[in-house]
Amino acid sequence: MEDVKLTTKEYRQSNSESVIFKRQEAGHGIDIFIQRHIPPTTAGTAIEIGSFPGSHLSTFGDLGYELNGIDFCPDNAVGLPKWLKHEGFKTGDFWDGDFFEFNCERQFDVVSSFGFIEHFLNYEEVIGRHAGLVKKGGYLLITTPNFRGSVQHFLHKHFDKENLALHNVESMQPDKWAEQLKQSGFEILYNGYFGGFWFWAGAEKHPFFKRKLLWVIHRLVPRIRKMIKSDSSALSAYCGIVARKL
Repeated sequence: MEDVKLTTKEYRQSNSESVIFKRQEAGHGIDIFIQRHIPPTTAGTAIEIGSFPGSHLSTFGDLGYELNGIDFCPDNAVGLPKWLKHEGFKTGDFWDGDFFEFNCERQFDVVSSFGFIEHFLNYEEVIGRHAGLVKKGGYLLITTPNFRGSVQHFLHKHFDKENLALHNVESMQPDKWAEQLKQSGFEILYNGYFGGFWFWAGAEKHPFFKRKLLWVIHRLVPRIRKMIKSDSSALSAYCGIVARKL
């Protein structure tokens, strides 16, 4: 299965070593997206695929869900549920493992992932594995960054090339996700782009002139966000879909 993965277990674990468990900052686009589309509950269950470090999973906790998750990181099975319990959330099962080897007999009221499917060339199979974990009447919520949009792709190609190479840009097409899920017995409640214009880059080293350009871009982003209120495939930070299993 390694030939379809754009990141490795070692890469994922090395990037988790310095992580501090914390909630996402107030008003984050993905958390707003969750709150807008997922109903509150008193007894529902939610699982996040690629759950570490749980910053978005905690939003489902605020909505009343029992929290579950799988990720490659060892601390996903220990430190993450411990932190979530400390935050006052209900917790269920947490696994450290490969999603392609994940054999779970349970199904869940909400299945989600955020920035996960785009790290695979066979993203359709990844979506299918998500769908199989959803209870009848339950919700599937998937988001990815929107590196495929014309403006976003230009910026990442020229200022974030190493990070871009770890993402399957062709996977970032919510209309294709919708067609696949319709054929699998899901009702599409939302698919499209959200989060407004935003740009972030990895830790790639650049020559002086590119560093100066990045400095300018990062300072222009808040101004552009105020000017452009609508979402679009060219500019918006994220792709997303919400579907209900019939």
